[in-house]
Amino acid sequence: MTDDLTLQRLRAANPAPPATTVDTNALFSRITNETPEALTDRAPRRRRRVLVLALAVLVLAVLASTAPAISNWIGDVIGPSEVSSEYAAAQKELTLPPGYSWPDDNFPSNSVTSRGAGGSLAVMTAMGAWECYWVKAIRDGDTREQRDAHAALLNLLANHVVVAPKGASENWAPPQASETPTAAFADDGGYEYKQRMYAAAAAGDSKLLAQSCRANGP
Repeated sequence: MTDDLTLQRLRAANPAPPATTVDTNALFSRITNETPEALTDRAPRRRRRVLVLALAVLVLAVLASTAPAISNWIGDVIGPSEVSSEYAAAQKELTLPPGYSWPDDNFPSNSVTSRGAGGSLAVMTAMGAWECYWVKAIRDGDTREQRDAHAALLNLLANHVVVAPKGASENWAPPQASETPTAAFADDGGYEYKQRMYAAAAAGDSKLLAQSCRANGP
């Protein structure tokens, strides 16, 4: 009786409720069914999420601080409407062979490019048209049309085509591109190839000229 009375007094003095009974079998099953990664990687995953967030913030800060430099690297960017305006303006300065007309620019509506791209497109369109005109004139034996085509192509090379500086970005555009329709050739021998092609055609070998017409003509 004494022992029972003592225990009753101890329980009355302790306001905390009895501990919840634990189902040890269920707990053991849950632990043993967990994969090693689930038990060990929870903290590292949280750390990785924090690290990724920190890196994202750092990248945004770097981009914000270097925006002028990136802008200079990419160049003066324009959209579809400005490309179309440049393309239309270039058509007033450049000429196509008789019987040819300017195709639509078909510049993607969701893209951007460097300033001068519309003029460059017009130059390359005119070049392809005159090359095909020359090929046809050779086949027809029309010497006057051959001379006209040769002169037009030499004029395009001399006044509307430049070679980009060695190592320049693909987005590089010459300073005069905003005023004069100008196509920029990479520093890879393409300009010299055109010169040899036209010289060969003028000398009676039109093989390369015909190939260029098939590849680039309207």
